[in-house]
Amino acid sequence: MRTVYPFSSTPGEVIPLCGGKGASLIRMTKMGLPVPEGIVITAGASSEDITEALSFLSDKYTYAVRSSALNEDGSDNSFAGQYETLTGVAKTDLENAVKTVRGSADNLRVKEYLNNANAEASDIAVVVQRFVKPTYAGVLFTADAVTGSSRYIVGNFVEGEGEALVSGRKNAKEFRIDAIKYSYSGDDVMRKHARKLYKFACIIRDEFKCETDIEWAVSEGRLYILQARPITTLKRADPDTFMVNGSKAGEYMLTKTNVGEIFMKPLTPATYSMLELINNVLYLPQWLDAIEGQAYMNVSVLCSMLMAMGMKEEKAFGAVKDLVGNLPEGQTVPVFPFSGKKFRKNLWEILTGAKAKGHKCKLSKAQKKEMVDNFPDVCRALIKEIRKLKTNEELYRYGCDVLAQKLSDGLASFMSASGSNIMDLFSMRKKIVKLTGEETANKLTGGCLGVIESMKPLLMLEDVISGKVTEEEFMRSCGQRAVNEMEFSEKHPYEIDDYVKKAIEDYKTQGVSAHELKAKSEAEFAKALDEFVKANPSKAKKIRKLIGKFAASNAFREDFRAKGVWSLCVMREWLLGVGRANGLGDDVFMLYIKEAIELTKGDASVLAKIPARKTNYERYLNNPPFPNVIIGRFEPSEWLSDPKRRNDFYRSGADVSASDSAVKGFPGAAGKVTGKVRVIDSIDKIDEIEPGEILVTGATNIGWTRVFPKVSAIVTDIGAPLSHAAIVAREFGIPAVVGCGNATTVLKTGDTVEVDGTAGTVKVM
Repeated sequence: MRTVYPFSSTPGEVIPLCGGKGASLIRMTKMGLPVPEGIVITAGASSEDITEALSFLSDKYTYAVRSSALNEDGSDNSFAGQYETLTGVAKTDLENAVKTVRGSADNLRVKEYLNNANAEASDIAVVVQRFVKPTYAGVLFTADAVTGSSRYIVGNFVEGEGEALVSGRKNAKEFRIDAIKYSYSGDDVMRKHARKLYKFACIIRDEFKCETDIEWAVSEGRLYILQARPITTLKRADPDTFMVNGSKAGEYMLTKTNVGEIFMKPLTPATYSMLELINNVLYLPQWLDAIEGQAYMNVSVLCSMLMAMGMKEEKAFGAVKDLVGNLPEGQTVPVFPFSGKKFRKNLWEILTGAKAKGHKCKLSKAQKKEMVDNFPDVCRALIKEIRKLKTNEELYRYGCDVLAQKLSDGLASFMSASGSNIMDLFSMRKKIVKLTGEETANKLTGGCLGVIESMKPLLMLEDVISGKVTEEEFMRSCGQRAVNEMEFSEKHPYEIDDYVKKAIEDYKTQGVSAHELKAKSEAEFAKALDEFVKANPSKAKKIRKLIGKFAASNAFREDFRAKGVWSLCVMREWLLGVGRANGLGDDVFMLYIKEAIELTKGDASVLAKIPARKTNYERYLNNPPFPNVIIGRFEPSEWLSDPKRRNDFYRSGADVSASDSAVKGFPGAAGKVTGKVRVIDSIDKIDEIEPGEILVTGATNIGWTRVFPKVSAIVTDIGAPLSHAAIVAREFGIPAVVGCGNATTVLKTGDTVEVDGTAGTVKVM
């Protein structure tokens, strides 16, 4: 096996032996960046290998010889300046230079660094690279190493070699580049090179998928990239131990809206890895994220994507406002450079199926529609087959040969079917408001959807009681719907014996008819529409068209999610199969999906990671909910120890300890009601609710639907006009205010309040 390779032709399987610096130079060379050519001597190279490789180098140049330890220049440690670096080395002196750099692994500086960083010593590779004598040399940071902000790219440089900058022997000159709307400020010397350096920085950050520290030089008028490494202070996760904190990756705005109502308990490693896969498939890096298991949506990713697609900053902020809710005055969404070109290309590949390597969707348009229509049946058939699999080999082969293709076809089919429905989902209500006014729009957007999927478990349960449908029909329609239905470790109704019988017993204690509430809401909608049409006959056609599109888009979204949950059931069953085949039981959910696949291929080394992850996950389960909106770096331990902490909002470095005592959110469902509050922090306590009380909670999802007919109003911390609480409350005619942020903090069980679902306010009487 070869042990020395040129940057341009190093095989992928050898890169892990090349150390952090070597791997970075290889990647950037293959990306076409202006990296001075060179070779990497892997850790296992012998003296004979080194002598032979160096003999092929040209004696026309001098060379830089640098260390490339296997744990150097990675996401954990940089080792900057700890090992020896030799520059301007003649070919005849290269062998001695390589020995010197290799030997520096034993120097005192390295040992002290390892001790302080709590890191272990590792093998050392060496990079030998053509030395370009710099006119100027410097470093560039794609983000602020302290705050994480990547709005500006900041650099500094010195005349001559960069070593003078690192050692502090020369005073550096600074410059700054606006990374969103390109502009340069700083020393004029760098102005002519700045745009190209900015372009290279964006390419590197995009390829490395993290903020980077880049070394560069200008020699004889040409710009060169000498090195790039992750900014270690912006580390998002330790995958081995499942220590995850998405707020540490940069300055972002994270929100629990939408995701908080889906994931009501901390994510297991398996589920977290699913969100990572979704991010990668959609090319929305870190869009779905987590802080110690608690799920968040990265609003900065969406806002930056919209701006990259041509939307102005102010309009982009407005487009994502419904995902954030009420913010303290002066707060805006941090943004960062986003590749709109790559996003569009990626989206096209998803729609055409070209992205599915080896599993390209070959379904016709008609077959895709059939796939969407019959997806639950497809998934139930897959589940039956998975339950027959006994060995790792059977699970691996089935995953490769059957599951990958079926799930790829399903994704392509659903994306193809989405079309204008997704756009209508976000735009139709605004158009209705513009045509009718806010108050009338609230009346016209409730009771108009028909029987949507979120309501089916409740309405069909009544139908089972009355004999209109059978228990089997109920299970075929609703057997996948559960409180934490998108968490792999949670059971679904179809897995639970006598689920329907137990649900009926529980529902009979409610004493309220969901069908009657639904009928009343539909009658009120019809009355409101009739009154509007009579008062505005010229707008009759337009309002009916808008309401039709509003209903269709909401129905599609509900259907999309209900059917999509079946695909997660399939993945859960496959993971359970892996757990059975390897004697893991539910501990299989402490593995990432890729690791579970590796386990079925025979790699049992991943099992050693389970204990540490399990310990951290169990700790996450005991944490209270973190703030609904977070901007910047968030340290859970510091927040937990703050007696003045607030649950609605947190901004790094800002004094936001004084929480607003007013409770205000989004108008969720029209109507005004006065009643007594019941604060519920967990669905396990849902039976504490008395008829006619006002439910105040963090968020609701389909598991909470059964209690809706029992309450007189609903108030949530998390939510938006398209959240579960708002949609279902509108259809049942129950006043609701969502996305208040601080409702569960300010309001107490027993308080008498007035809930105004039209104005979006909650007033303590």
